[in-house]
Amino acid sequence: MNSTWRVEIGAVFRKEWLNELRTRSGLISSLLFSVVAVVAIALAAFGRTPDPTVAAGLLWVTLVFSSVLALPRSFIVEEETGTADLLRLVARPHAVFWGKALFNLLQMLVTAALLSTLFLLLTSLPVTQSELLIASLFGGCAALAFAVTLCGALVAQAANRAALAGAIGVPLLLPLVLIAIGATRVSFGAGTMEGGLTSAIGLYGYALLMGSATPFLFAAVWKT
Repeated sequence: MNSTWRVEIGAVFRKEWLNELRTRSGLISSLLFSVVAVVAIALAAFGRTPDPTVAAGLLWVTLVFSSVLALPRSFIVEEETGTADLLRLVARPHAVFWGKALFNLLQMLVTAALLSTLFLLLTSLPVTQSELLIASLFGGCAALAFAVTLCGALVAQAANRAALAGAIGVPLLLPLVLIAIGATRVSFGAGTMEGGLTSAIGLYGYALLMGSATPFLFAAVWKT
């Protein structure tokens, strides 16, 4: 049984990987948006180092908008190309979700790594706790991947798919942004390390909650 799960999840993940290599629509879209947003932020703060809390907020707002722009396409494309019904026949709902969510997590980690590097270079913002920054980015990306993947599945058959994905994701993403800012601002030198660790633990708890609940919610939606 475990072997069958791994095969199905691996097949869905490989399908997403090959599709992205062929079209490059998701990663390029999120990276282009991220680069434009970061450059605009850097120009607005030209000659000044932004406040750590404000910088953390800008970084996470950019990451959230990038995820909403790119990640829902993993299910929207299935409906647009007519392959959703075939996918329902060949793989179980949980395997479909995990295959797509893991690929979206990889996509978010690449985006976060490039975006945060560019953001720090252009703003000259000092990082006092690099381990905390890496931990918060990884936990936040995991929570984003799980939550936005579910949002993409919920709106895949709707008319205004892209707009709806962001709209229904607001209740899920707002708490995530607040917790992520709390951890990231400490890595930029604001607040206490104890507060940063507490926020980071909360961030991973939120990611664990999303990873535990969203596959079951997705299974209920995917069967209908």
